Amino acid sequence: MLVAGDDAAAKETFSATVTAGGLRVLDAGALSRARELEATALLQMGLAAAGQISWTNGFAVVK
Repeated sequence: MLVAGDDAAAKETFSATVTAGGLRVLDAGALSRARELEATALLQMGLAAAGQISWTNGFAVVK
């Protein structure tokens, strides 16, 4: 899961919760990066609404 924010302690708390749920967290940087993350979500919803992907699909970061 990608996370962006300006509060390091809040990101750490959130990341620990997500990691405990079995997901991997990648720090996308400052809160100003949230705009790009939201655009990715909008793209995913648009593709699903058009029937090109399932609503349960997502994007993956290959590292």
